[in-house]
Amino acid sequence: MGKFIVRRLLQMIPVILGTTFLIFMMVYALPGDPTDGRCGQRPCPPQYVEAFRREYNLDKPVIVQYLLYLAKLLTGDFGTAYNGKTVLHELSIRYPVTIKLALIAIAIEAVIGIAAGILAAIRKGKFIDNLVTVSTLLLISFPVFVIGGLCQLVFGLQLGWFPVTATEGTWEQLVLPGIVLASLSVAYTARLTRTSLVENLRADYVRTARAKGLTVPRTIAVHALRNSLIPVVTYIGASFGALMGGAIVTERIFNINGIGGYIYKSIHDRDGTALVGTVLCLVVVYLVVNLLVDILYGVLDPRMSHD
Repeated sequence: MGKFIVRRLLQMIPVILGTTFLIFMMVYALPGDPTDGRCGQRPCPPQYVEAFRREYNLDKPVIVQYLLYLAKLLTGDFGTAYNGKTVLHELSIRYPVTIKLALIAIAIEAVIGIAAGILAAIRKGKFIDNLVTVSTLLLISFPVFVIGGLCQLVFGLQLGWFPVTATEGTWEQLVLPGIVLASLSVAYTARLTRTSLVENLRADYVRTARAKGLTVPRTIAVHALRNSLIPVVTYIGASFGALMGGAIVTERIFNINGIGGYIYKSIHDRDGTALVGTVLCLVVVYLVVNLLVDILYGVLDPRMSHD
């Protein structure tokens, strides 16, 4: 296990380097100039443009910019954004909010999605199975901004159960955005759990367990469900990084001061330093979560080896 973890940690290094390089290249290829609009309606004076480009190394080739940024990154310096604030400071403010939002979404996805999938698999072809199928299809069909607007209208304004906005980023304010963010993932988790569990319930080892006198609940919980959860855990682990990076729409609907809004602003301003630093943190979180998922495989199925 120790060698496996070390090997995976070493594999993260080229992934991180490749990610930062690709983001740098894509930001450099974006049309427009970072100084556009920084002086109001009038064009910026040439002296200001020259000083701005010199301060942020924009007057150098993109490869040189990347190497200079990488040298700072190795010392723990994520650079300074175009608004004059350090990227690390901006991330320290926004990341806790987005992490809380993603954790709420993951908890909803895991609990409701897996429970709905189990009920649908056990009652295959019955009313509850059809209800889960139709409900998940509806969730998949609606865009996030439609679900978010409906939830604000019904649960926020009409019923008053949740705050309509989450400007402060408290746990209470983030419940409704978390439900909206998790809606699509809940549907996929439920359908994946149902499909996997139905397949395992037809396996020979399940029939053998029933023939030996094991009860249906014990057969499902101890034998079939553990094997069925392996692809589900894989999806949930992968969706954690996607939830953090894909929260742009949800954060804008609920006015959340998180990573999604910061990524949008960085792209709009062509702020390569802020964008690369933000995406880098997302990549690290994604890689760590996937490592934890791989370790969890051994818990769900002891036959799996990490050698």
